[in-house]
Amino acid sequence: MTPPTTDGPPAPTTSREEAWVAHAALLDAAQRATDEDVAYRRPIESIERGAALDDEDIALLRDALVDYLGDAPVRDRAPGRALLRRTDDATDAQSRRA
Repeated sequence: MTPPTTDGPPAPTTSREEAWVAHAALLDAAQRATDEDVAYRRPIESIERGAALDDEDIALLRDALVDYLGDAPVRDRAPGRALLRRTDDATDAQSRRA
């Protein structure tokens, strides 16, 4: 996947492996949510389509990655860390804009 050419936020994943890790992390977070949180549906659907995430969805993905990577399968760790760095950068940029 390549990032969009618009001024909007970039697509969260740049490879199939990263998309897989993002999807797994968000599904894991949704399953652990105590109140049938539907907030995770939106970023999961965006990732499946290869669409950009908004600031709220990037924050959800970042938090899900932090939790997921602690016990992630070995194959998910490197792409997950790369994705986590980008979500950190995106949330830092968003907080500077605010």
